[in-house]
Amino acid sequence: MEEPKFMKEGYSYIGEDEQWHIKNNSPEWVKKEFKEFFKMVDPEPDKDGKITRYENTLQI
Repeated sequence: MEEPKFMKEGYSYIGEDEQWHIKNNSPEWVKKEFKEFFKMVDPEPDKDGKITRYENTLQI
């Protein structure tokens, strides 16, 4: 998996709580990419306890 653009451009950091965060002044694309990235790498189960993983197959 390639390093996401928001990480490459320095918008993310590990906080005192040892969790990943993005800077408060981050643009909307960073917020969206951050949410999508962590949804993919750390998925949460649905109400039935199932985890669905979606692969991005778009080649840029």
